[in-house]
Amino acid sequence: MFRILYVNDIHFSGTLEPHYAKTAIMTPRFFAWLKTHATEFDLMIIGGDGVNHGSVRIEELEQLYAMLAETAMPYLIVAGNHDLAPRDGLDPEVEEWENCPLEETNFGQVFGPQSIRHSLMVQGLKLVLFSIRNEDRDGQLAWLEAELADGVPALLFCHYPLATTRSGGFCSTWGYKRLKDIRQPLIDLITSRDDQILAYFCGHHHLNSRVKIGRTEQIVTGSLGLATCCYRILEITPPTIAVSTHLLPDIPNWLDDVMNPDNSTDAEHPTLEAYHWGNEDERNFVIPRTPFTLSTL
Repeated sequence: MFRILYVNDIHFSGTLEPHYAKTAIMTPRFFAWLKTHATEFDLMIIGGDGVNHGSVRIEELEQLYAMLAETAMPYLIVAGNHDLAPRDGLDPEVEEWENCPLEETNFGQVFGPQSIRHSLMVQGLKLVLFSIRNEDRDGQLAWLEAELADGVPALLFCHYPLATTRSGGFCSTWGYKRLKDIRQPLIDLITSRDDQILAYFCGHHHLNSRVKIGRTEQIVTGSLGLATCCYRILEITPPTIAVSTHLLPDIPNWLDDVMNPDNSTDAEHPTLEAYHWGNEDERNFVIPRTPFTLSTL
């Protein structure tokens, strides 16, 4: 078995003023928990928004890097909108456009080439991670197509939801314009290979969601640093990929800081808790997949 700890939206502030007040409480608890449980996992994947002001405050990224190094845990990370602005014209204090190649951005300088694009084999399954910006001047889509050309069953990891995560409420419309131009090409690529791409893991919406892009599972994971305060565990054991969702221990009043609480229901999620925490089949499930054979890393 290969066990992955998957987290999103830590929103680490370090010594800077927190962007979200609760994260000043949550992130120290997470890193304390991680130091105790790190040996239970083979790899941690951070699916974006590790920090809050990464494109304007490189020291925030550097402090997160140092905290992760202290855990001595193998990890991979991709950029979210708070780490690396996905397009020009957003909030200059939080999402300032960096007019340079991805590798030269603050995020790329701190976390290196593996944070921009990376793939690895795990028991015959390819994990493909990529950071991306709206106009894709960096050629990430072409790189992704090349990585998938071998036809090996794959899990993709990025920050941004592509398919609509909720049928109503704020997540039916919010947050998709950050990738307004590249979103549909990414959807087209996934649907053209939805017999190969078993799942697309992402975050950004701070809730737990599971919908389809063609036949591919789009799996959104809630925020670790606030609101849902949760993480997922992926257990890869041929022929299954089991996904389970867990609330960090000893978290009081986790619903007190969800986004848009007055617009957080839909037909499938009639309560605030269901909308953000997700239904049972969005939290714990086995990913439908085609068989793959055991091989070494």
